Amino acid sequence: MINKVLVGFNWLAGGMLSVAFLLAALMPTEFFNQEDWAKPVILLVMLFGLLLIINGIRRVVNDISDRTYRWCLYIVVALIVIAQAWVALHFIDAARADLYFVRNQAIALAQGSHKWNYYFKVYPNNVNSALFEGALLKVLLGWGIKMPWTILNFFRFVWIDTGLLSGLVMLQHWKHARASSLLFMLTWLLSVPVYTYGLFPYNDALVMPLILNVSALGWLFINKNSCQRWLAGIGTWILLSMGYVMKSNLIVFLIAAFMTAIFASISKKVDWKLAIGWLLGSLITLFLLSSFMTNTAKSKGYVKNTNLATPVTSWIAMSLNPDKQGQYYGRDFYSIRDTKTQVAKKKKAAASIKTRVKKLGKTGLAYHFYQKFGVFYSHGDFDAINLTSQWVKAPSSYIQRQRHYKFWALMLTQSWYLALLVGSIWQLFAQRTHLLITSMLSLAILGLTVFHVLIWEVEPRYSLPLLPIIMLLGCEGWTTIPAVTLNLNRRMIVSWVMALGITVSMFNIAQMSQKVTIKQISLATQGNGAYFTPTTLAIKNNYNFKVPLHGLKSNQLVLQTDSKNQVTIIVRSNGKVVKRVAGHANTVQQINYPTFNAKRLDVTITNHGRTPIKYNSGLVHYSAFTGKITKKMHMNMRWGVNRVFNQKDATKVQHLTRYKTIIQMSFFYLFLVLVSIWYRPSSELNTRRSGFLK
Repeated sequence: MINKVLVGFNWLAGGMLSVAFLLAALMPTEFFNQEDWAKPVILLVMLFGLLLIINGIRRVVNDISDRTYRWCLYIVVALIVIAQAWVALHFIDAARADLYFVRNQAIALAQGSHKWNYYFKVYPNNVNSALFEGALLKVLLGWGIKMPWTILNFFRFVWIDTGLLSGLVMLQHWKHARASSLLFMLTWLLSVPVYTYGLFPYNDALVMPLILNVSALGWLFINKNSCQRWLAGIGTWILLSMGYVMKSNLIVFLIAAFMTAIFASISKKVDWKLAIGWLLGSLITLFLLSSFMTNTAKSKGYVKNTNLATPVTSWIAMSLNPDKQGQYYGRDFYSIRDTKTQVAKKKKAAASIKTRVKKLGKTGLAYHFYQKFGVFYSHGDFDAINLTSQWVKAPSSYIQRQRHYKFWALMLTQSWYLALLVGSIWQLFAQRTHLLITSMLSLAILGLTVFHVLIWEVEPRYSLPLLPIIMLLGCEGWTTIPAVTLNLNRRMIVSWVMALGITVSMFNIAQMSQKVTIKQISLATQGNGAYFTPTTLAIKNNYNFKVPLHGLKSNQLVLQTDSKNQVTIIVRSNGKVVKRVAGHANTVQQINYPTFNAKRLDVTITNHGRTPIKYNSGLVHYSAFTGKITKKMHMNMRWGVNRVFNQKDATKVQHLTRYKTIIQMSFFYLFLVLVSIWYRPSSELNTRRSGFLK
């Protein structure tokens, strides 16, 4: 009976991912119109080709010797390490929005300050993130490291890779471990979210591998004895508690783990006394860790303010906004935040919930949940492409051609995501062994989906903890799907179909690139200070600041102010005046100058009025130019630098991606597909030769 219940959870999760597959294939071009999404037909051609390539990899892996297979694993591991190390060394996130407050507070804590920003009174859920990062920074600053961001990048990558290790541990005990392990490692190597979230200085990276880690430790707890068992058990307690403390929506995974422990006891996989001991240990650890973080916050000077804190119901009210598909919306947030007391906040949020539910009605509510489901599941990069809009450090080639790289990254990521969904769906419907672990993964999928789609605010980023699950199930599913064997005629047909499909896709992308022209490129920004509590820099006389440009071509500087004082703004490069403008400050916010390459701009603002000019800015604890931590906080001017193209000169209009790149990528992909179709294992060739000789 219990096995039927576990299979039922898997089928529910499989059905949910089936809907996610349809939305991921069809929805993005209509729904996420702010991105350069390829049309569904292109994604489906890419998906079909990718499944053929995966089938070819399976055949190769089963055909090669153990020694060759081990060398393949070593090479993929080396590539993962090299790729992550290169990314960690060459990119440093500037930390915007919530991260901006967390990073500044963490630096302040590391330097001994007990003064907390007003932001944390409103958002108490981010206090633990600031405490955790502050503890790391304190150690690094104690070692004399003033620019620790690269080291923190490495820490995040190492932690995320524990998910890879945990996944491999589980795959070794499932079917077809040889092929699935290699495919899992290749997926990890080519996963854009792994790299982007490794750079993202927030708690997403911390919770990303958590479910796989707990699942692997749970398997050890069930199947090992004595010391190993309880070490694994303690590990699960710590990870589950840490996940909840750092990101409260992971309460759903805590519940999933508890349910799995109960099912393990009922099915007699573990003794009921052992299951109760594990459950008690989890609750005690959760209580101890929560108490520890609360007491640590108090010792560091944090004091809650009930009237300032945002009530839970405000997020539920925001999630019911049909105009924003349940995503974060500033007007909803600020209208409740600006209400004076907690009672009034809750009353206003409750009224908003009732009004919106009544206005939507049953049909409207169902359609709204469908849209939220699409936000949660159809973005195959899990919002990785949009995480960072400003950098302390990044290669100039990337900054100059961000849109070009993002397009191809979206193409690869979305098609790979669709393929993973195909494998996951198959695995969840076909799985009849290892039901405990698989059902816990299914419960995590169901719980997090229900939480965000039916109750809470939704963003593509919030589904990130499910990505490693989809990776694991997808790669295992690829190897349990019956292998495709084609005779000569079918190989010819499939080859011509794929050649035609990729050719059509190539022309489609080229047409799309021609239509979607880029009139302006955002080269660099400093936007800190715009979110939550905008700040201003008061200039009495003169103010100088630097704008790093990495040697890029630019021709426009944008500043932000409402002041009407008379000002003179001088833009220099290498000591030479590039542009001098004068006028009322609010009329000279957009400064155009001749297009040229520059490593940096030196800007001087002179105030000719009697009162200070207030320019939008951000208060930071580190240099936005070098990343070096400073002893005191200082104001940083908000600015943006663009490359604006002259539409009269058609040769200067930048298309989405180059035709040369489209042709190269198309032929390379076709080559991989054809090799996968026509590759024949030595065992098959030997069988054919034997038959011919007879």
